[in-house]
Amino acid sequence: MSNVNLSVAVEDSYMDKIQEVAQKLQSAGMNIEQVLNTVGIITGSCDSEKEESLSQIEGVSHVERSREYKLAPPESDLQ
Repeated sequence: MSNVNLSVAVEDSYMDKIQEVAQKLQSAGMNIEQVLNTVGIITGSCDSEKEESLSQIEGVSHVERSREYKLAPPESDLQ
């Protein structure tokens, strides 16, 4: 069991109920970090075992893992 960072897209028809969708996600085990009302995205994290079940919540369009990118420092030879 490991924690994963997620971005959850909310269905267009639930944009006015995004706070309710966020509450349902939280009840299902997601730690909510941000609710981006204007774009319909909820970010946060959860246990990897609960990731798949979040997509079954009413109002959720899709769930995807957040991606990380680390840029080498400017003084690095890779630049």
